[in-house]
Amino acid sequence: MDADRYAIRAKGLDAGYRDSAGNAAVVLNGFDLDVAEGEFLTIIGPSGCGKSTFLRAVADLLPPLSGALQVLDGTAADARLRRDVSFVFQDATLLPWRTVARNIGLPNDVGRRTARNGAPSVSELLELMGLAGFEDRYPSQLSGGQRQRVAIARALISQPRILLMDEPFGALDEITRDRLNDELLKLWRRTGATVLFVTHSIMEAAYLGQRVMVLAANPGRIHAVHDLRPLKGIDGGCSREDPRLVAVMAELRAELAQC
Repeated sequence: MDADRYAIRAKGLDAGYRDSAGNAAVVLNGFDLDVAEGEFLTIIGPSGCGKSTFLRAVADLLPPLSGALQVLDGTAADARLRRDVSFVFQDATLLPWRTVARNIGLPNDVGRRTARNGAPSVSELLELMGLAGFEDRYPSQLSGGQRQRVAIARALISQPRILLMDEPFGALDEITRDRLNDELLKLWRRTGATVLFVTHSIMEAAYLGQRVMVLAANPGRIHAVHDLRPLKGIDGGCSREDPRLVAVMAELRAELAQC
C-alpha cells in the first residue's frame, strides 16, 4: 500500500438519490475518507447506512449530490471509462447465453480489449473459484453460489486497479467462504489492487481488512475506522484464531450495536 498515493479521496461527500421532481434523498452525509492505493478496506454497518451507496458513487453509477469525490487522481467517470474499476454486486449478473468461461472472459471481449500484463487467465480463475470442470456450463445450470463465483472471476480478469465488492461471498457456505477469503487475499497481494469490500460478517471484515470502516445510519456517516495494519503486518496476514483479532471483533460488535 502506497500511503503517499490515494486511490479514492472523498471530502464532504453527500450521496444518495433524487426523485423525479429533483428532491434529494441523502444516504451518505458529510463523508470524509482517503483510501490509499493498494489498500484493502472492509466496510460494515447496519442496513441503510450507505455501504453500497458509497461503492456505487466510486463506480460512477451514482453521481454525488454534493462534495468532492476523486478516484485515481481524476473523476469517477474517468476511472470508469478507463475500466480501472470493477464491481462485484450482491447478485450475479451473468449473460444467460454465454458459458461460464465466456462470461468470465467477457471484459476482454468487449471492444476487443487486450488483457493487462499479469492478469489471471480464464483457466486460472476457474481453478481459483472452484469452477474447474464447469467452464462449458451455462448460468441456468449453476447454483446461486456458483453463479456468484463466476461474477467474481469476471471482475478479476481485467486486473482492475480498484475492485469494489458488495457482499460477494454472502451466498456461500462458511467453508467455501473462508477459502475464498484466503484466495482473495493472495490475489490482492499479487495484483496490488485497491479493494473496497462490503460485508455483514464481522469475522470477514476483521480478517480481510487492513482497515475496517464502521458506518452508522440515518444518515450514513463514518462511526469509526480501525487500523489493523500493526496487527497484520505488511502482507495483511493474520490467523482467524489470533486473540488480538478476536478482541477487534468484539470491539466491532459493540460499535455496531451503537449504530
